Amino acid sequence: IGDDDGTKQQHRCVPIWLGLLCTVLLAGNIGQVVHNKIKCPELVDAPQANNNTMNQNQHDLLAAENNRIQSQHDVLFVEKQQLEFLLKNLSENIKQLQQSYRSLTAERDELRSILRSETNKRDQLLANYSCLKTECDQLKKSYEVLQRTFNDLQSDHNNLTAVIGQVNSKYNDLQREKEGLQTLFSLEAKRDQSESNCSSLRIEKDQLQESFDMLNKSKVQIETNYSLLWRKKELLQANYNHLTKEKEDLQARCKNLTNSTDLLKMNDKMTEKPTELPCPAHWRLFETKCYFASTVKKSWTESRRACIAEGADLLIINSHEEQVRKTLNSGQDAWIGLTDSLTEGVWMWVDGTPVNTTYWLTGQPNSYKGEQDCGELVQKKSGGKWNDDSCIAHQLWICEK
Repeated sequence: IGDDDGTKQQHRCVPIWLGLLCTVLLAGNIGQVVHNKIKCPELVDAPQANNNTMNQNQHDLLAAENNRIQSQHDVLFVEKQQLEFLLKNLSENIKQLQQSYRSLTAERDELRSILRSETNKRDQLLANYSCLKTECDQLKKSYEVLQRTFNDLQSDHNNLTAVIGQVNSKYNDLQREKEGLQTLFSLEAKRDQSESNCSSLRIEKDQLQESFDMLNKSKVQIETNYSLLWRKKELLQANYNHLTKEKEDLQARCKNLTNSTDLLKMNDKMTEKPTELPCPAHWRLFETKCYFASTVKKSWTESRRACIAEGADLLIINSHEEQVRKTLNSGQDAWIGLTDSLTEGVWMWVDGTPVNTTYWLTGQPNSYKGEQDCGELVQKKSGGKWNDDSCIAHQLWICEK
């Protein structure tokens, strides 16, 4: 690395020396020109052109030399960068070698310890070797005896091998004959199985044919029965339509009678003298009864308990006037005293009286999933309608007393 630094320093001094040399040459030329002007003024004008030409030539030479030196300087600068890169790599390699050296030193110490241990083992083995050599001599003598015995046995073995070869040849012939017989037996078994399967298929075919014939007869019988049932259905439908018309006529007559009865009851109530006190606070008077609409929601059972606590019960609708009276705001639902919890499908009022006149919504009551056993009043713009709902649902309620 020191030699490289000296070489670089020398290359850096070359441009300086060349610059000084050019300066000296230029100064000499200038001095020569001045001298010529002083000594021979009359000759100054004549050689002036020659001096200018010489100066221009020298300047061109110096410029070319300067360019060459600059090119060398660039090359040397590139070499310097490469050497610095190599120096960095060498430094890293030295670090790695130092680390490897430390590792190898540790391994060397470990190997020395192993060497000492192995040396001790070697000494022990040498001692054992002496003992084993003595035993080996004895074994060699025994080996010679065994070798003679082995040669005798080898001769017997060769004789037996020849006999075994003959036996194996006969065995292979018998094995081939056995495989041929097994193939014949297998083919006979497959033939018997195929014949058995063929017989079974014939029997199944006959059974399927019989079943097909029976099904065909059943189909004809079913088609005949279907035609008869279709004619019976048409007769029943005609009877049903006739009975439905009679039922609607009876319902219309019953409704007219009910309206007449309700008018008579209302007339009786109108003629009665009021003997009760006015309704409590938050209760509304209608005809001769007081009504209360809650502002909170509870289940049907809890709502009835709340009414009983007030000396009342859930609303029982006995007249068309009670039904159409707007106790609730439009869109509100409220529990009334209507339930079929005792007998599914048989709706009763809470006082035990049956329901005669109904105001159910279309498609109600449907007892959805068998869990809707309590009635509620659904307030519409056109009036109240009934709906069945789950008794544990929380709704408003209406009390009556």
